[in-house]
Amino acid sequence: MGRARAIAVKVAVAILIAAAIAWALSALTAVYVGGGSMSPALIAGDLAVARRGATGVKVGDIVLIEKAGWPEGVLHRVIAVTFDGRLQTQGDANPAPDLDPVPVTAVRGVVVVVLPTGRAVAVLEALVRVIQSRLT
Repeated sequence: MGRARAIAVKVAVAILIAAAIAWALSALTAVYVGGGSMSPALIAGDLAVARRGATGVKVGDIVLIEKAGWPEGVLHRVIAVTFDGRLQTQGDANPAPDLDPVPVTAVRGVVVVVLPTGRAVAVLEALVRVIQSRLT
């Protein structure tokens, strides 16, 4: 009985882990930051993880929006909500807001966490440059 119970518990845990992974994959999306418009909050090479959809989006959130010519979408901050419910967005490093407010239906996701992979790569590149300069 003890061995069968242990196997049943392991199977149940494996099923729960698989279900949690499946849920996370369906609820979240990830995109690498490709440019500098959101600097210093996001830098090129960072990995932004977003909760899919626009539910609960508010001023101050970074959103992943669909934009013509940008297959991966664009990450910009919501700076205002217009009277008709569209979102006014702007890159943190940009001097002016984006030209056209974005309909909520164009929001692919709301960023929930940023993995600073771009910063890690930048630190490694700087370290390599320092080492190279001392060797030459």
